[in-house]
Parts: sequence; C-alpha cells; structure tokens
Amino acid sequence: MKWKIFVTFFQNLYDEHYTADRTYDPENFTFVKVNDRYSLEVGENRLEYDIFVEHDFPVFRPELQEKGYCESSVLYHIYKNGIHKAYDYIGFIEYDHVLSADFTRTIQGNLDHAGRETIFTFQKFSFRQLWEQAIVMNPVRREKVTGKPGSKWNCINVILSDYNAFYGTDYGLDRLAAKDCFPICHSLLLPSRIFEKVMPFHASVMDSGKVEGYHRHSWRAPAILMERYLTVALALEDAPIDDSIQLEHRSLPVKVMKPEWFQPSSWRNAVAYLQKKF
Repeated sequence: MKWKIFVTFFQNLYDEHYTADRTYDPENFTFVKVNDRYSLEVGENRLEYDIFVEHDFPVFRPELQEKGYCESSVLYHIYKNGIHKAYDYIGFIEYDHVLSADFTRTIQGNLDHAGRETIFTFQKFSFRQLWEQAIVMNPVRREKVTGKPGSKWNCINVILSDYNAFYGTDYGLDRLAAKDCFPICHSLLLPSRIFEKVMPFHASVMDSGKVEGYHRHSWRAPAILMERYLTVALALEDAPIDDSIQLEHRSLPVKVMKPEWFQPSSWRNAVAYLQKKF
C-alpha cells in the first residue's frame, strides 16, 4: 500500500515531532507550507523535509487561507489538483502533532494486513463529546457560537441535513451515534477512494461560502466548522474507524495570528458575549 501524510504548517517545523518515530521515513510525509504572511523558518532544522508551498498548486484559491479555512484549504487544494490519486491512502496531521514511536512502521503494517478499507484517526471525539460541544449554526443569531445540545441549530444537525441533501440520503443521528468515533483536528489517514467520495461535498460547502456567515467574531470559524463537516461525512461511511494510534497534539506558544482585516468592534464583542451567555 502506498500512502502519504500531508503535514500543514505555516512557519516552523520541529524535528523532535518526527524523530520521536524511530521508524520515520520521509518518503511518507510532505509538509505543506501555508499562509504567505509568514516566512519559512527551517534553516536550523537537522531533518530534511519535503516542503511544498500551498500557493504553488496549479489550482489555487488564495482567499481560503485569508478567510480562516486553515487546514481545510490544504484538503481542498489536494483534492482539486488530484494529488490524492497517486496514493492508496492519503492522510493529514498538523505541525504540532507529535508522531508516536514506530508510527511509520505500524501504519505500513496495518495497511498491508488490512482486510478492508479502514479510516485511521489519530485524534478523536466520541459522539457525546461532539454533540455536547453544541457548536451552533443559527442563521438568525449568526454571532452565537454555542448553545444547547438539543438545538436544531447544533452544527451536527445542520451538517447532517446538508449531507443528506447533497447525496440524496436519509441518515439520522442514530447512525452517527452508532459509529461513536470521529476524527478531529485533521489528524487521520483514509483510503483515497473515500477521500474522492467525501470531498465533492466538502468542497461544495467551501465554494458556497456558507460557513463564512457564522461566528463572525471568530476568524477561525470556517476551519472549525469545516472540520466538523469532514468528520460527520467520514463517520457516515461504511468503513470502520481505527483509533489504535493517538498522537499528542502539543500546545505551542506560536499560533497563526488573526488577519489584518479582522478587527472586531466593541459592539460586536458585546453582542458575541451576550449571545453566548444567554
């Protein structure tokens, strides 16, 4: 089985995140540099990295990073440029994920001996965790981020409805609850065939700009919501989800800064506070 994991980063890479894997093979990893507001800083790294700059994709939408789609922009461009077609399995992690010991060898062994197509998640939520986050997509109160889990505007309800409308299915929450394992933080490895199946839905939501209208005081809202669009779509697949490898998601002091255009007014901050509180 031929596989590749794309690591999203915007400025720095940390050698120890990859040397932690005693079987690390650079052939299985490509590092995608995103966000042109940051200069590349890997001059002092000991490891050699296969680095690709996102803006070099032949099909490229620069506004996706500026609008806060973050890692979802990488998935979008890999799909639109057909990069996944060269591999049996394609995966994603973020620069602040730390590989586990023997990660590469374990993945290769799992793929070589898999009896059926499997989705591997390296960071997960249960259905209860995902549901009780109660992130809402309320078209009337677009500033509101969270609400009651049972709200019809719980983003899981909205995403499920959008999925059914796109694919002509009639799935309910019971199917999601039965799977009870949801890949999060763009930390997964999946068959390229399944990637090819779910990405038309994923890309159509991004092309529509639908998620840009919510949580307008949070510039990362598109990334957060698209992460949930992806995990719901994957959980609805018939393929089992293997969670036997869980990666550390390290907390680093440097995160992507808000873009220059994002300057919430005091009125917007007040509205956001009140809507979240009440």
